[in-house]
Amino acid sequence: MIKFTISEDIIKKCAEFGKASISSSSDKYAKRNQFDQEKIAKDIKIGKIGEEMVYEKLSPLFPELSKPDHNIYDKFNKSWDPDLKDLSGIKIAVKSQDFDSSTFFGDSWVFQFNKGKSYDCDKEIFGESKSLDQNYVAFVSLNVPRKTGIIQAIVKVSWLHENNMFKDMKKENLRGNKLAVYLDDLNTKKDELWQIKI
Repeated sequence: MIKFTISEDIIKKCAEFGKASISSSSDKYAKRNQFDQEKIAKDIKIGKIGEEMVYEKLSPLFPELSKPDHNIYDKFNKSWDPDLKDLSGIKIAVKSQDFDSSTFFGDSWVFQFNKGKSYDCDKEIFGESKSLDQNYVAFVSLNVPRKTGIIQAIVKVSWLHENNMFKDMKKENLRGNKLAVYLDDLNTKKDELWQIKI
């Protein structure tokens, strides 16, 4: 695991991004039966903090790695590209979980599955490109009040599929629409969790 400290500037920047993104993201969240705008803003903030910290750790290894995108797009022009990508072809999806969520649901990260339908599905994870050797997922745990976090693993998407890491959600009403990867399962393969060396 890679521990890190989150600066106050990053927290503020990502919180502002989360609030500013609500209006363009509300339709997407409503289709997932999520209507609490405060929680939506928090989820977006948590995701963006995770991107920032993974970028901070990986950019020395990949000087051409794209920076986290803080642009606000309308719902018709949203980008569904991977969170971070490098000119070498490497693509990294960043999945982040905050302390509150881990307390309720255990250490886990949620993927939009939607039973393989094209709408609102993590296509880089469950689509045709899932077997590409350059597609990775970084798993991040955050404790924003303490300004700390951990990158728990960076693994290939294909490796997650080969090792049957995608499991049903613990919350029954989310099953079918979402799948999760659990830290306990990842830790059964501790020697394989750093497929990009930091």
